[in-house]
Amino acid sequence: MDRIGRYKIVRELGRGAMGVVYLATDPTIGRPVAIKTIRLGEVSNAEERARLRERLFREARSAGVLSHPGIVTIYDMEAQDDLAFIAMEYVNGSTLDQLLSGAPLPQERMFSILGQTAVALDYAHRKGIVHRDIKPANIMVTEDGMTKITDFGIAKINTSSEQFTMTGAIVGTPHYMAPEQVQGLAVDGRADQFSLAVIVFEMLTGEKPFTGEQLTTVVYKIVAEEPIPPHRLNATLSQPISNVLRRALAKKAEARYANCQKFVDALEAACAAAKGWRPLPRGGSHNLPTAVEARRPDNLPPPRSDEETKPRRRRKVGILPVLAAILVAAGLVVLIAWQAAPWLTAPPTNPPAAGTQPAPAESVRPSPAAAEEKKPSPMPAAAQESSGSGGAPAAEPSRETAPERGPIPEPPAGKEQPAGETHASAEHSRPQPRRTPDPSASPYLKISVSTVPSDATAMLDNRPDSACTTPCALDATPGQHMVSISRAGYQTENRPVTVAGTPVELPLVALRVPGGVLMLASVPAGARIFVDGAPSSQITPAKLELRPGKYTITLEKDGRRSSKEVEIQNGITRIEKIILDR
Repeated sequence: MDRIGRYKIVRELGRGAMGVVYLATDPTIGRPVAIKTIRLGEVSNAEERARLRERLFREARSAGVLSHPGIVTIYDMEAQDDLAFIAMEYVNGSTLDQLLSGAPLPQERMFSILGQTAVALDYAHRKGIVHRDIKPANIMVTEDGMTKITDFGIAKINTSSEQFTMTGAIVGTPHYMAPEQVQGLAVDGRADQFSLAVIVFEMLTGEKPFTGEQLTTVVYKIVAEEPIPPHRLNATLSQPISNVLRRALAKKAEARYANCQKFVDALEAACAAAKGWRPLPRGGSHNLPTAVEARRPDNLPPPRSDEETKPRRRRKVGILPVLAAILVAAGLVVLIAWQAAPWLTAPPTNPPAAGTQPAPAESVRPSPAAAEEKKPSPMPAAAQESSGSGGAPAAEPSRETAPERGPIPEPPAGKEQPAGETHASAEHSRPQPRRTPDPSASPYLKISVSTVPSDATAMLDNRPDSACTTPCALDATPGQHMVSISRAGYQTENRPVTVAGTPVELPLVALRVPGGVLMLASVPAGARIFVDGAPSSQITPAKLELRPGKYTITLEKDGRRSSKEVEIQNGITRIEKIILDR
C-alpha cells in the first residue's frame, strides 16, 4: 500500500488492535501526517459496521474542536470501503511508555511532562471532552521537550473494541482506568485525573498500583482495594507524597482534586518539601528489599489507618532541636494572629447569591513558592475543594429488549457511546445566569438529538410542549438548557446544552437498561458461579451485570459450595467476597 486517500505513505509507525499507524505526507501542502487506520471490515454485521463508522466520524468531529499545543490535532477523516482512517498531526518523538522503559526520568523533566499533560487535560475537560484512555502510550514527548496527548476522540472507540466483549469479560488492560469507568458509571474529567495519578505512581515507585494475574482481579482491586502506600515501595518518598497520590486515587471522584493541575501542583509541593526523593525505574522497587512491604494476599483487607503507614523506626531527636521548633512555631502563631487582626474585625463582605459559588482561579501553574503555600489542609478531602467539572450520566450500551429479570446481555462491539457525549465541561459547572432573550430579537436555534435505540422522547427544559421523537430537533433560544431523553424500559438521560449563535448537534445518546453491577470474589478463587441456579460463563473473581432485584448467588469449586442472597439496585455496584465451605 503506497497511498491512503490522497496521502502518500512513507513508512509504518506501529500497529494496534484495530489497525496500523503510518507516517505519510499530504501532497497538497507537503506536511507530514500520521495516518491511523481502523479496520471496519472486521465487524461482520453490516448495521453495526455502519454505526461504528458514524460513531467514528462523530468522535473525530468532537476531537476536532480541541485546539491546544498539548493535544495532537486531527486534520482529516475518511472511509474507503471497509477501512476508515484519521489523518492527524505527526509528533516526532517518543511515547512516555518508551521513556519509562529506560532509566528514571529526571525530576525536572518528570514534572514538565506531568504539568503539560495536566494543562492539556483540563483544557479538554473545560470543553466537555474526557479522554477516557490516559496511559503512557497515549502521551507523546517531542525532541524539544513538548508533551502532547494523542488519541482524543478515538480513545473511546479503541476502549470499547479492545476491552469489552459481548459477554462483558474484560480483555484489554484496565490498569489505568478509574473505578467509575470500570463500573460503567458516569465519568468526568476526574476519571482522567485518576489515570494520571496511576502514571505518577508508576513513575515514582516503578510499579502500577493495581496488579493481578487475572484482569478481573485488577478490576476488583481498582474498585475495592487501596494500593500499597508509595513510600513503602520507595523509601525516598515521604508520607505527604503518599497522601497526595492517595487523594488523586480516591475511589470516589468527588474526593479527588478539582482538576488535574491542582493535583500536579499539590504533588510538586509535597516533593519539594521532601529532601532527597528520587523516582525508581520500572521494577526498581524489587531491588530495594528494605523499602518494600510484602504484598498482602488478595483475601486480606488493606491497612485501616494511617498509623500503619508510618515507619516503625523513629530517629532520636535531641532537646535543642525540639525547643527550637517550639520557638519557631510560637513565632509563626504570633505573626499569623497579627496579620489576621485587620480582617477579623472588618465588616463582612456581601455574600454570594444563593445557589452560586465563587468563580475558580485562573488555571495557571504557580511558582514553586506558590505551590508550597497550596499544600493540602488537614480537612477531609471532599471538603477542601470543589468536586471539579460536572458531568451527565455516562451512557451504557443500548438493549432493544431486556429480560424481566436476570443478567443484562452485553452489546455487540460498536455500541459504546462516544467519548465526548456525556460530560458537561467545567465551564458548565460555573454558575451562569440563564438567558431568556426575546424570541423576536433572537430567532430559535435547533438542537438535534439522536438516540440508540431511536423512537425515544426528547424534551427541552422539562416542557411537554417541546417534546419530539428521536431522531429530531428541538427549538431553543440562546442560553443554557437541559435536554431530557426517555424511552419505555430505559433510564432517562439528561444532557446540559449551551446554545450560542449556531445550531447544536448532541452526540449520539445510547440509552441504558436499568441494572447494577456485582463484583464477586471467592476464597479460594476460580469458583464456578450460579445465579438463581443458572450457571454463569465466568469464574471468580468476576463482574456480573444484573437487573435490579434479589438473587441467590452460589459458588462451587472442588466439592466446596457456598450460597448467599444479594440484592442488586439500579446504578449501584455491590462487592461481595464469599468463602467456600469445606
